[in-house]
Amino acid sequence: MKKINYLFLFGIFIFAFVLRVLFLPKNILTFGYDQARDVIISQSILKGDLKIQGPPASTPGLYHGVFYYYLLAPAYLLGNGNPVAAVYWISFLNSLAVFIIFYLGYLMTKKAWVGILAAFFFAISFESAQYATWLSNPTIGVWTVPLIYLGLWLWIKEKRNYAPIIAAVGLGLSIQSEIFLAYHLVPLVIWLWISRKNITKNQVLTFTLSLLAVLSTMILTEIKFGFKGISGIKALLVAQEPNLAYAKSVGDYLLLYLNQIGRIFAFNSYPGNIGWGGGAVIALALYSLIKKDRIGAFLATWLFAHIWVVTVGGVSTPFLMVGIGPAVSLMIAYYLSKFPAKQGQALPDKSKVAVAAVILVLVFGNLSMIFKENTKGATLFAIQKDMLLSKELAVIDYSYQEAGGNEFSINTLTSPLYINIVWSYLYKWYGFPKYGYLPSFHGRDQVGQIDSLDQSAKPKETSFLILEPMAGIPSQYLDMTLGEEDVKTKPVSEKSFGELRVQKRSLR
Repeated sequence: MKKINYLFLFGIFIFAFVLRVLFLPKNILTFGYDQARDVIISQSILKGDLKIQGPPASTPGLYHGVFYYYLLAPAYLLGNGNPVAAVYWISFLNSLAVFIIFYLGYLMTKKAWVGILAAFFFAISFESAQYATWLSNPTIGVWTVPLIYLGLWLWIKEKRNYAPIIAAVGLGLSIQSEIFLAYHLVPLVIWLWISRKNITKNQVLTFTLSLLAVLSTMILTEIKFGFKGISGIKALLVAQEPNLAYAKSVGDYLLLYLNQIGRIFAFNSYPGNIGWGGGAVIALALYSLIKKDRIGAFLATWLFAHIWVVTVGGVSTPFLMVGIGPAVSLMIAYYLSKFPAKQGQALPDKSKVAVAAVILVLVFGNLSMIFKENTKGATLFAIQKDMLLSKELAVIDYSYQEAGGNEFSINTLTSPLYINIVWSYLYKWYGFPKYGYLPSFHGRDQVGQIDSLDQSAKPKETSFLILEPMAGIPSQYLDMTLGEEDVKTKPVSEKSFGELRVQKRSLR
């Protein structure tokens, strides 16, 4: 491969990284309950409290892998607990996926420019840029899932001896990041079956042992905690709707699936119009299967892999399709390479114009969406949209400034309810070093929480009520919290930081 191609590829990597961290200097990142929990656990690992259990899944009894905690730990060590440092680290890893995508595109077509184009499409992908600044365990699937399919292609087409290990590591780390990504085992098995004449028992054994090694902490977790995952799997297999008359039918799941893949495909092609972007990629994938195009069909099974678990994830869990976006980049680059041209010759002028037009449209669609949405944090995934670090730190500064150097206490209305971990962490990490003291907490008992401020039996003379954005908080709890506060304190003033509100209060 020519040196110029390496330069192009490195330039794409730098561009991808810069695009992902563009708004971090302004502390534009979503920081909620999950993020605060993860930083505290990662810091406990750094102190020698090693973990084998990862974050809980949405299904009771199921847990993701612990790999994410260990991945974050170096960033929090070097950044002294700063979440921005962790996002720089995750964005760096996210950007490295351009090399995986390039290599896979190059192997498939034997054309360096196709791999470079696919890598470029990934670099500008709106969805991938959103994942890069979202501190949550599924985000690492952006680069671990492509690793599965790189290993699989190297295995079935290039016949590399080390390929089963790459595929196993990719699948294992993907399951560690998001347990439901085990669904990628299905297309992997399908392609191994199709290529079974060239697959040896030793290769399958190598793959199996490597996968078990990567998943060893999850297996140990099951053993240690009494195989609670079995109850979680059982819950997934049993209908959740108590009244079967209202249970979803096949058509409901088909519509849900089409809506899901349409959105994800659009967020990686043309996010400016979900119908155009999603419909175009679905059409390419179906065309590949109908025409039995080997490369297109391989990518199509990757694109459609989520169909095996569509019944367990609705629109509230878009991250179940993490790692499918890179397949969109590869699919578009692959079909652009098939524009009419004579064998062995470059594209004619008309085809070049068409390819350039498509590229310009995709660039415009993705960059305009990135500059619009990434200034607001991880809007694709965050339930509480205004839980941005920039606004949270402004809340903390406001409380200290209004307290005028005097002691004060806080109460909070949070999601999840009555768990004060976000504000405890931020006051300790940011407030204490800057102002030299901490507030106490006069809200509900924080016993059992992994981190908390000192509990105060009653509010201080000056106190603050921090009201988080109401998304995810049942509305009745706002009246309840205000009523409880009004018994002990009276409001003096209120200030809003977007949807974050802070009431300054004094004792009655």
